[in-house]
Amino acid sequence: DLKPGAIAERNFGLFKPDMTMVYDVGLLKSESATPAPISTAPVTPTTPAPISTAPVTPTTPAPISTVPVTPTTPAPVTGTDKSWCVAKPDADPKVLQANIDYACGQGVDCSPIQSGGSCFTPNTVVAHATYAMNSYYQLTGRHSYDCDFAQTGFLTQEDPSYGVCVYQAT
Repeated sequence: DLKPGAIAERNFGLFKPDMTMVYDVGLLKSESATPAPISTAPVTPTTPAPISTAPVTPTTPAPISTVPVTPTTPAPVTGTDKSWCVAKPDADPKVLQANIDYACGQGVDCSPIQSGGSCFTPNTVVAHATYAMNSYYQLTGRHSYDCDFAQTGFLTQEDPSYGVCVYQAT
């Protein structure tokens, strides 16, 4: 900054102390701009709407609860209750494939749903996603939010295991 004066004065901002612009950044209208035309048409006043004299019935607002609500993190399913995470059969196959890719990338053993694995058959994206999603759900602590998968999974108490394909439930 090559302006003379104290630092505070040299760095005043967009305007000089006499309020002329230091930098033209388009904040003010250009002096060469023509002002908007002023209408010379007569203005007709309008009559305001009449004020209602009907009695107003006051409404009582709903009572506000004074009991504090503390949000809690869902606890994992404990005890003898077993639960499994399964894919919704009507879910978008592309989303289910993304679920498989995600779960298998997070440390889930997906070898049973690969060719020759115990859960490869039936070779459908829903069956493979169910296995991967359930394995992820079990691995991450069995919290309900670990089975959401963009709303393509749900929890069940019915064991989805079949034949030699055993779904983990800890």
